[in-house]
Amino acid sequence: VCLSLALAVSLAAQAPAKIATEADYAATMKEVGSLNGVVTKAIKGGVADDAAKAAATRLEVLFKNVHAYWNDKKVADATTAAQTAVTSLQAVQKALAANDMTAAEAARGGVAGTCMACHTAHREKTPEGGWRMK
Repeated sequence: VCLSLALAVSLAAQAPAKIATEADYAATMKEVGSLNGVVTKAIKGGVADDAAKAAATRLEVLFKNVHAYWNDKKVADATTAAQTAVTSLQAVQKALAANDMTAAEAARGGVAGTCMACHTAHREKTPEGGWRMK
């Protein structure tokens, strides 16, 4: 638990407060992936620990930044997807606070669905095997 909490706290320092460049966006998405792993592990393990709660809270902040990024670029579907992720993460936080893993898993599924839709629409694989935005 302490290690997971330390991981969540240290990851919080990785992404920029405002996403200004594709590098900032990539750093944000890397942090999202790591924090999502913390939340998913806790939900599947049936334990709403402090690390999972902190990760879900940080994810909400990150997706608010993602929302602002896409809103500034006037990309409607990505802006909507990011807002849906924010709303779903608020539901995850509420469920974790109540130790309701069924509700937490349902809300987490909403986040995952928005991620996949946005990734499919707005990123492509590079020849080196990485990803870039379309």
